Amino acid sequence: MKELFAFPTDEIMKSDEVYLSISLNAQANAFETEANQIQFQNLLKEAKEKICDVYDEKTCDTFLEQIKDLRNDSDFWRRASESIVFYVTQTEAFFYRLGAPVKNEVVLSEQAYVLPLIPNFQYVSYYHLLGLNHDKCTLYNGRGAQLQEIPLPEDAPTDLEKALGKELTGGELNTADYNGSVGQGMFHGHNEKSNEVQIDQNNYFRAVDKYVYENYSKPTELPLVLFALPENISDFEKISKNPHLDETKVEGSTAQLSSAQIQDKASEVVTEIIDRRYKALVEKFNETTPEFRLEAQYNDLAMASIQGKIDTLLIEDHYQVHGVIDENGQYKEGAEINAYVNQLVQNVLKTNGKVYILDKASMPSDTGIAATLRF
Repeated sequence: MKELFAFPTDEIMKSDEVYLSISLNAQANAFETEANQIQFQNLLKEAKEKICDVYDEKTCDTFLEQIKDLRNDSDFWRRASESIVFYVTQTEAFFYRLGAPVKNEVVLSEQAYVLPLIPNFQYVSYYHLLGLNHDKCTLYNGRGAQLQEIPLPEDAPTDLEKALGKELTGGELNTADYNGSVGQGMFHGHNEKSNEVQIDQNNYFRAVDKYVYENYSKPTELPLVLFALPENISDFEKISKNPHLDETKVEGSTAQLSSAQIQDKASEVVTEIIDRRYKALVEKFNETTPEFRLEAQYNDLAMASIQGKIDTLLIEDHYQVHGVIDENGQYKEGAEINAYVNQLVQNVLKTNGKVYILDKASMPSDTGIAATLRF
């Protein structure tokens, strides 16, 4: 079973595949593994009923075979995030660990049920956060405002002496802040770093940059957010060759901070990013002239999504439409709950549009669903 980080991604955007989609709100701590396992088992029972209502028992077993061992995988549940979404076909299984809550549910359909993923990815998605000091570094997995430190292996350049060894030219680095405590700030007796110390730091930053890129950024293609003092941010940016280094930065030193304080600082920046991007989204929607907007016009929305006309789709949280988009690209009323909305979302994502799920108070339209058009 493969963990996915990017969204949208080919694995769950196939249009000719039957998907079993399972969403689960998890207890995100190591003491609640049994509760998570019981929840998952109950959802598996529901999944079996839904599959067996449509397919024979052999096909049902083919789906469930992909994930049956998860029920007893304590290590998997100990690493649970706020929520998890599974996507299962007859040949493969994928999952996302999310930092946003979801509704516990099981959906069997001819497309992956992607609505639970949207809130997690619409403003800030997965990223790596690099806590960088002049002579030490730490690395974190970021999911929205949630951080989890990555245990780095022995060969990782977690400190300057380990990374440079005999290549260390400037001797031991010793700095103090303005109050005299060691760990950050100005170098003793100098406003500027000596040439030897600067060379060592640059070499260390190069080692960190190369290691993080080759072992984390390149395999996952996740953005890398830097958490460092302004001068270290500037120095690192000059030498970095990591194309995934993000424009978002957290200014400060992790040397004197606890894990909880690092989490709080990162959360502040993520909150600022979300607020800024939400305001830009609403401003753009409000400035769009009526001829380039659609609201709860289900046929028009369906056809526009197929034709690639939709630039941005806004959906009110818990908004429901009963029915589907038929083979002619028209809305067809029916018993299916949110199949239409899911199809609409998939169409928009496949044509490089953006999708946002907003609470009622944040929705700039009072119709529950709205779109801005490219043409």
